[in-house]
Amino acid sequence: MKYFYRKVLCCILCLGLAVVWQRGEAVLAASADITFFTEDAETEAGREFTLVLEITSDVTIGDFEGYFTYDAEVVEYQYGPACITGGDGYLKIADVNATPSFGLRSYSMTFMAKKRGNCEFKMSGVPVVYAHDSGNSMSVMAKPLKLFVRAASDASNNAFAAALKVSSGTLSPEFSPEVMEYTLELDASVQRLIVSAVAEDVNSQVSISGNDHLEYGDNDVNVTITAEDGTVLTYHILARRAAEGAVLEPTKVPEDPSAEDTPPQEEKIFYLAQDGETLCGNYRYKLAQDVSGLMIPDGYEADFLLVDGESIPAYMASRQSEYCLLALINEAGETGLYRFDRKEYTIQRYEPEIVKVADTSGTDQKLNELLAKTRDYEQKKNSMSILCGLLGAAVVVLLLVCVRMGIRRREI
Repeated sequence: MKYFYRKVLCCILCLGLAVVWQRGEAVLAASADITFFTEDAETEAGREFTLVLEITSDVTIGDFEGYFTYDAEVVEYQYGPACITGGDGYLKIADVNATPSFGLRSYSMTFMAKKRGNCEFKMSGVPVVYAHDSGNSMSVMAKPLKLFVRAASDASNNAFAAALKVSSGTLSPEFSPEVMEYTLELDASVQRLIVSAVAEDVNSQVSISGNDHLEYGDNDVNVTITAEDGTVLTYHILARRAAEGAVLEPTKVPEDPSAEDTPPQEEKIFYLAQDGETLCGNYRYKLAQDVSGLMIPDGYEADFLLVDGESIPAYMASRQSEYCLLALINEAGETGLYRFDRKEYTIQRYEPEIVKVADTSGTDQKLNELLAKTRDYEQKKNSMSILCGLLGAAVVVLLLVCVRMGIRRREI
């Protein structure tokens, strides 16, 4: 009888160890690593480069689905395998019904470096990689990649501002591109200063800081311009907000004795009349005051455009863009949006772009199937965990019973 109990106990222990070993083997085997590669750690603006997304595992790799992001201002996606779709900073890889590959799979993509800056390629969300043999999803570790894009060899070093205007007060001294220091007297009621700055080079980047939440007394407002090659110039404005209750004397501007519109210089195609409300060119437009009936495109924000040194309302997607939108009234009295070319000073009627969306219904259906398989696998994994726990508890109980029966047998 003693040997019988020993055999039973050994069988139970071996069964428990086998289940635990198989469970641990499954967990350890179901893992994959995702890594991004480029030939060099940096590239030059205007050049194409190859990005490789590599999946490694110690099992045969099956289907793969995942998303990754990048800075679309710095680089632009050109082309890649058919299973990769998207763009504008967000790409989707849906490699379903893929040919099995043991241990390694890679996806090669071509990008264009657009301008100087840092770009990070990294996975978004949780990528799904399936083991081909078991059909189960693996645990995945993804490593991002940082790429530096240096300025092109012929990039401009012009970081000067072409115009600098403020919404309140008067800059002292009068703005000049070579002058970097200014002072500005503000009324006590001014809490926020709107600063409009335009770079001489359209490829330069403009950033403004310190113009919000102005305190009483001295405030430092900085206009920083970064040239295409990385050269940086900063215009400093010392904005003095008057003490609470104080009122500044209004600045008197001498009236222009000429009441007629000053004709433009010959090289100008487009200019602002003296009334400050009429844009003149091949046609004449009035600035629209009521824009409630206009549909401003997504991504465009209210801003200012400098025309002949005067600020007029505009809508911009980016300060660095060569184009903006103006709300104007044409000679027929019709109000609409017009596209203004900031580089060539031309204007044309704006028509919303029609974006064609690729039919991805088939791919999305396959992705849904993959996600359903993932959920099913997770449920099975949880059930297996519960079963292992119950089996472990049963082993302990049987062990105690066997020990107890052995003690009783000795007593007898």
